[in-house]
Amino acid sequence: MTSQDAETHHRTIKRRLSRALTLPIVLLSVVLLPSTVPQGVESFVVWRIGVAAKEAGTSAMRGFEALQRERDLSVRTEIPPAELAAARAATDRNVDELNATLDSLTGYAPEPIAAKTAQFQRRLAELPQRRLLAQGSELNRRATVDYFNSVIDSGIDLFDTQSRLAHDIQVTQDGITATELLRASDLMQRAAMIGGAAVDSGRFDAGEHLAFAERVFTYRSQIRAESAHSAPQVQERYRELTRSGAWERLTAVEDQLVAAGADAVHPMSPQQQRAWHTDVSTVGRELNAMSMAQSDHAITLGMTQSYAKFVWTILVVLVAVAVTAGCWWYSWRNIGVTEQVLARLARLRDAVLHRTNDLLPPILERAREGKRVDVDGELGKLDFGRDEIGQVADAMEVSQRATIDATINEAGTHAAFRSAIAAIASGQQTLIQQAIVLIDAAEHDEQDPAKLRRLLQVDSTVTRLRRKIENLRVLSGDRPGRRWRDPVPLGKLVQSAIGETEHYTRINVRAVPAVAVKGPAVTDTIRVLAELMDNATRFSPPNSPVVVRVERTDDGRVLVEIEDRGLGMKEPDRERINRTLAAPPDFTATSVQDDVRLGLVVVSRLAQRRGIAVSLHPGDGSGTRALVALPGDIIAEHVSAKRERSAETTIRMRRRPHSTSTVSEPDSPGGLPQRKRGTTLARLKGRPGESSTEEPVSEDEDQSSGAVAFMNQIRRARAEQEGRS
Repeated sequence: MTSQDAETHHRTIKRRLSRALTLPIVLLSVVLLPSTVPQGVESFVVWRIGVAAKEAGTSAMRGFEALQRERDLSVRTEIPPAELAAARAATDRNVDELNATLDSLTGYAPEPIAAKTAQFQRRLAELPQRRLLAQGSELNRRATVDYFNSVIDSGIDLFDTQSRLAHDIQVTQDGITATELLRASDLMQRAAMIGGAAVDSGRFDAGEHLAFAERVFTYRSQIRAESAHSAPQVQERYRELTRSGAWERLTAVEDQLVAAGADAVHPMSPQQQRAWHTDVSTVGRELNAMSMAQSDHAITLGMTQSYAKFVWTILVVLVAVAVTAGCWWYSWRNIGVTEQVLARLARLRDAVLHRTNDLLPPILERAREGKRVDVDGELGKLDFGRDEIGQVADAMEVSQRATIDATINEAGTHAAFRSAIAAIASGQQTLIQQAIVLIDAAEHDEQDPAKLRRLLQVDSTVTRLRRKIENLRVLSGDRPGRRWRDPVPLGKLVQSAIGETEHYTRINVRAVPAVAVKGPAVTDTIRVLAELMDNATRFSPPNSPVVVRVERTDDGRVLVEIEDRGLGMKEPDRERINRTLAAPPDFTATSVQDDVRLGLVVVSRLAQRRGIAVSLHPGDGSGTRALVALPGDIIAEHVSAKRERSAETTIRMRRRPHSTSTVSEPDSPGGLPQRKRGTTLARLKGRPGESSTEEPVSEDEDQSSGAVAFMNQIRRARAEQEGRS
């Protein structure tokens, strides 16, 4: 884990711990405050409306009584104009006061109450125009009565709506009782207007007797029913009302009018009429007072409950704030402890990373080299106490020690495996080299072309076998036995690489620049080119050529292109192989699966050792193009003109039943290479462990045995000579 990842992990743990401490606080705030604050606000609004309604109750009742009195006087013909004018002036004052009270409530009243208030005020605004229509005919007086009735009904509906919006059932019931008492009071006064008109005329008009009887029965039963479950003080006032003289006289007259019928109304004297109207006003005021008392009771109850709920909400909010503050304080204290824990975890992380990145690699490297290591002395101990963090450190140490031991054992196993492979390969290479010497001697002495051809095939097979054995030595970390001290022309290296491939007759080499490869890099360069050429011939059609192009760049490098005409490679496979060529894997049982993969690992190792860049690319048409970039530090200039000419020779492959490679050499008659006695193929191929001060391959020797590509040419030359003889 990188330092940045560790820091990110550190922050993540810190956030988790902080979250664990603050989450209950946040939940408390999120759950408690949204549920209590709206209730508190609503309770405050209800309480404020109750306060305003209680303050406005008196003015509202005065306005209702003024409207009822003006309604009564507007239909009585015997009332002097001055008395009616005084009543209208009183109504105007009380209505103005009522409108002001209603305006003060509209600002924070709920929408249903605001709508009823607006409707009531619109009806009140029609009062001046309705007064103008009250004078004159009986029809106008009836229209005036209907208008006043509608205004009073609108006001009663407003109070009823306000009562029904209360959140408490008892408050709602008490408010409805107050409204019904007010409605019964107005119904009694409407019955009195009908009865007064009948007394004045001596009879009831059509249908008025029935309407009078219904109103009397309705308001009496309504008062009796509502007072039964009203407030105690209202019930007491109702009992006092029913025992009063005004109530007894009023109900007696009403009973007489109901019993007399529509046409048997006994007229009253003016004194009796005034007394009757006085009783109506007295009973009406008392009923209004009962309604007002019941309304005050309901408003007081609602205000008490709203105020208690508001206070309770304030207390809950204060407690929540106090608990939240306490939790934050507790969390702040625990964050300090958290910081200490995180600091210890950071030290543990740094110690583990130091052991893993700084101390462990040298130990493993020495273990791979077979040196003795002191794990306890070099790694030390992770001492982080005996608490949970210390236990984690101990567990990490045990796990790391187990990993180190397993790695050391595995490194030892791999080292032993590589040593065994190297020893076996070295022994096999010695035997193969001896076989090459014997085969070369047999080739030298053999004059029969057919037998010579078979010997050359055996020579080619043994040479390829030697390359496979040397590959094992490369993979095991050993170096091949063949070594050169002096530079070798690049053309000879290319020829030697061709000679170590199975299908060498298909390889077509274009012009090779006159440069040489320094001695220490000769063997590795031959191995790289031979493996790539062998793969090109194996993974392309049997009769298709493999073209090798060589050119030198301006920066001193030499580029070798090996292109086949095969089916090519898929992009993912090519990218995977290029990664292998750029970074060679360890030689383990699971690192390679087949011979091709093994050869690529060899190429990767040798190229990395010499700084050679190897990569695979798509061919121009089909197939694959391998690009080998030889660095300038392994390239040397040619010092021999003869070698220059030889290096620039073109090797051309002819597709025949027995394909041949030709090498034009000016010094040989007829352009055919001449083989000299005493020269062998092994001289170019080298022997294990050989490090001669002389150049391992002379030019004459290379013409006869430089690469397997010359074998067919030698066979053809000898056959032609034998044919001439």
